[in-house]
Amino acid sequence: MAKASKAISPGSAGLAPASLSGHPLKYGENPQQAGAVEINPDCPDPLALGRFTTSDGKPVSERFPTLGWVNLKDLDQGLDALTRIAAAFELNLGKVPEIALLMEHGNPCGAASGRGENALQLAIDSGFRASFGSFLVTNVALDDMTAFHLRQWMVADRPFAGIAAPLVTPKAETYFQRKKGTCNLLMNPALASLGLALLEKAPTVHSIRGATVSTTPNQFVPKFPDHWDAALKADMCLAWGVCAVSSSNAITIVKDQILIANACGQQERAAAAELAVLQAKRSGRASSLRGAAAVSDGFFPFADGVDVLARRHVKAIFANSGSINDQSVAEHAKSLGVELFTVPNSIGRIFAGH
Repeated sequence: MAKASKAISPGSAGLAPASLSGHPLKYGENPQQAGAVEINPDCPDPLALGRFTTSDGKPVSERFPTLGWVNLKDLDQGLDALTRIAAAFELNLGKVPEIALLMEHGNPCGAASGRGENALQLAIDSGFRASFGSFLVTNVALDDMTAFHLRQWMVADRPFAGIAAPLVTPKAETYFQRKKGTCNLLMNPALASLGLALLEKAPTVHSIRGATVSTTPNQFVPKFPDHWDAALKADMCLAWGVCAVSSSNAITIVKDQILIANACGQQERAAAAELAVLQAKRSGRASSLRGAAAVSDGFFPFADGVDVLARRHVKAIFANSGSINDQSVAEHAKSLGVELFTVPNSIGRIFAGH
C-alpha cells in the first residue's frame, strides 16, 4: 500500500512566514493568504491612498476589512493609468476629458474617454466579459444621478469590487450595496484635477527575496505629430495610457475613444498583436480595427507584428525605435499605408509589470 503523503503546513518546509504589520485586509494576494496595508501619513502625493475617504468623509482605513490586496493593487494601477491618460490629453489636446477605467488583476480590461458620464457606460461595454469583480477608477463624479445611471449600466450579477471617483455622494453609495460581498466606494477630489502635474514622482519599490529593488518613475508622455487630427490624437492618448500600465509585452487598440483590445503579458510582440486582433473579434469589434489607433509598449523587432495590425487597417501605430530592423519595419508599415510613429527606446519605452 502506498504511504500517504504528509500534509505540509505553511512555514513547515522552511522559514516561518513573516508577520504582517499595518492594517489587516480582507485577504492577501489570494484568499488563503493574509494581507495588510500600512499607510504613509506624510506622503505629499494628492493621490496617495491616505488621501482617499469614504463617501461620508471617514478615513480610507474604514474600508480595509472589505478590501483585498489585489483590490488595492488594481486601484494603484488604475490611478497610474488614469493619470497618464490625462497627462497625454493635456499635452496633446490641451484638455482632460472624462475618463473611466476598469482594472482587473493589474491590467485595464475596459476603458473609455470623452462623452461625459457616458464614458462610464462605454468603459463597461468595452470590457463587459471581464467587468465582474473589476475596480472602476474614474475622474467622473458620482453624484446621485450619475450613480443611478451607472447602476443601471452594471448588470445585476456583475458588480464591481470597488469604485474610486472624485466625489461619491452618500445617496450614491446606496445604489451599490450588495447582499453578499462589498462594492468599496472611495473618493478623492484630486481625481477631478488630473494632468501632467499629478504624474507619479516617487520611486517604485518592490521587495524580492532578501532585498528591495527600486526604480525612478517613468514620467515620459508622448507628443504626437501635429498633422494628426484631434480624433486620432484622442484615441492615441487613451491607448498609450492603457498600454503604459499593462504587463508587457502589450498591444493596445482604441477606436472612437473606446478600448477595443488590450493584449498584454505576452512574451513575443507579434503574438500580442495577434491576440489583440482576436480580442477585437471575440468582442464583436473586428470592424472597429479599421481606422483605429494602436500602441506597442516597445519596439517591433520584426515586421510581422506591424503586419498583423496593418492588414487589419489600423490608422496609426505608436511604438519605440531601437531594433536593428527599425528601417525594414517602418518600410513595411509604409507599404501597407499605416503610419508608424516612434520615439527612441531610451526615452519612450513604457514596459510595465516586470
